[in-house]
Amino acid sequence: MADAPCPACGGPPPFERVESHHDRVGGRDYVLYLCKSCGVTFSEPREAVGPEWYEKAAPLRGKEARGLPAGDWRFRQFFADRVPPGRLLDVGCGDGGFLALAKDRGFRVSGFDYDERVAARARARGLEDVRAEELSRFLASRRPGEFDVITLFDALEHVPEPGRLVDDLLRLLVPGGRIAITLPNALRPLLLGREEHDYPPHHFTRWTPRAMRRFLEGKGFVIERQSADHLRLEFLSDHVFFYSLMPRALAAAKKILFRGAAREGASVTQLYAEGRGEGRLADPARRQALVDATRDVFRVLFLPAAWLWRARIRARQPDCGDCLYTLARRA
Repeated sequence: MADAPCPACGGPPPFERVESHHDRVGGRDYVLYLCKSCGVTFSEPREAVGPEWYEKAAPLRGKEARGLPAGDWRFRQFFADRVPPGRLLDVGCGDGGFLALAKDRGFRVSGFDYDERVAARARARGLEDVRAEELSRFLASRRPGEFDVITLFDALEHVPEPGRLVDDLLRLLVPGGRIAITLPNALRPLLLGREEHDYPPHHFTRWTPRAMRRFLEGKGFVIERQSADHLRLEFLSDHVFFYSLMPRALAAAKKILFRGAAREGASVTQLYAEGRGEGRLADPARRQALVDATRDVFRVLFLPAAWLWRARIRARQPDCGDCLYTLARRA
């Protein structure tokens, strides 16, 4: 039972129970609720996990920062909006790809990330003001009105208390400053099942375009642009690949790789960690490279079907994009 107020709008219970989830990495159970006041789906309990959880759930691959993601739709949308260059803070900056692009366009950039591993990669790009620490400590260390722009690219959904975070960010934002937020669109097509990463403790909240508008307007922002119709063909092909083909492929792989020694319900990574298999695929980097290569081939083969599927979905629901982009100005 959710007894605390909604973490987005602060509305009181009762809330509608949506579903439950068991986190296989941390071994904890969660319940998801819908706040009918603002439309946000949120999780109970609401406790952020530390870097140890992410190291288990998403081992870091490679030693160097990736190339600049100039083709990323989220970043192209932000720069297309011609936000005046100024002091910019990117919350959840990762390895600094966006910050490097912003710096090249005249912004004076700072960044925060939970993961010191990727923050170190950002600093290796020459982005000196990138820190990884406890979020509240980082925010408390920054000056009021220090930034003209704050960006959260696929970051807000990772925060247990989004309302509290935006209140803290408001202190750092100059009057008239802008905030840009992207996150998974709760209206995206999920015909074959919801992605595992869209559950707590990875994602604590889910947002529709209407819920995001009401949330930011309630915090004193004026919406300048919102886009919820960008449905990538890669999203549709990956949805089929990971939620239809991969489960069958993994079941067959377990029988071959572990010769009947596969524990019921265990992942391939868990089985290798338990010493139940050996060989070249015991290296997680090799396994990931194999999955990536197979996915890329499938994307090409599935392209005509994905194009037709997208056209049909868009005709039925215009705001069906896999990513929700919102740019707002502080009043």
